[in-house]
Amino acid sequence: QDEFLDVIYWFRQIIAVILGVIWGIVPLKGFLGIAIFCLINAGVLYLYFSSFQQIDEEEYGGTWELTKEGFMTSFALFLVVWIIFYTAIHYD
Repeated sequence: QDEFLDVIYWFRQIIAVILGVIWGIVPLKGFLGIAIFCLINAGVLYLYFSSFQQIDEEEYGGTWELTKEGFMTSFALFLVVWIIFYTAIHYD
């Protein structure tokens, strides 16, 4: 059970870095970037554990528990990567 939660945690971190780099290069700004990140992050993970892995969500505390597993750390990592790339590329 803990191994699956570790996979979800690290999968989220990878998504955060990739989206942070993309958002920094594209020059996406503001609330729109944050909202799209949250939707993609939660959506991709939900599809992963409900369709691809086909696990019993109740075994892990329900869908909400799996959806929020490691979200805040991935959000923080996303913001750091996004800010670094945006500043490095688009700073005047």
